[in-house]
Amino acid sequence: MKIDLASWQQFMLIAVLALGAVALVYRLVDRLMSRRQQRRRIVAARVRSGHVPLGIPTTRGSLGHASEPATLWDQLGDTQDGNAAIVVDEQPRIHIRYLDIYGKYAERTIHVERLDLHRQAIIAKGDALHDPKIFPLERIASARSATSGKPFNVGLWVDAVRVARRKREMHEESQMGALA
Repeated sequence: MKIDLASWQQFMLIAVLALGAVALVYRLVDRLMSRRQQRRRIVAARVRSGHVPLGIPTTRGSLGHASEPATLWDQLGDTQDGNAAIVVDEQPRIHIRYLDIYGKYAERTIHVERLDLHRQAIIAKGDALHDPKIFPLERIASARSATSGKPFNVGLWVDAVRVARRKREMHEESQMGALA
């Protein structure tokens, strides 16, 4: 098998062009991924600063008490109280897909009783006696609102609940300071 110089140069040119195309595709994909990650970081920072996105379960109420779910855009302007606002729903009814103790994915609709930030788990009200009551956050693959069916990010919801609890504590402390 004899390869002359012209065919070898042609082969090397094709190889260099292919390598350049691969490098260009890698650069474009890396740029797109970094932009997506940047957007996710911006949304997470906005949630940590107190912004409540509509993608997570929300209710209408005050800092002290939340009562009525607000899931539609047209409901945002309608407030009965002067103090009513959109706040994070800490006890939503959600449909989750999680990894069970056997390593298989299972789906269940639960009503959140409490979000335990210390143990990083959702404590839920079970419908039946054999239903699991504690769902670790790391085992939850996806979550959807049971009322609207829209998916939401559990990590953002946890951050929003953390911020809402902190705001509620600060509000209660200021109330107690005003009374004293």
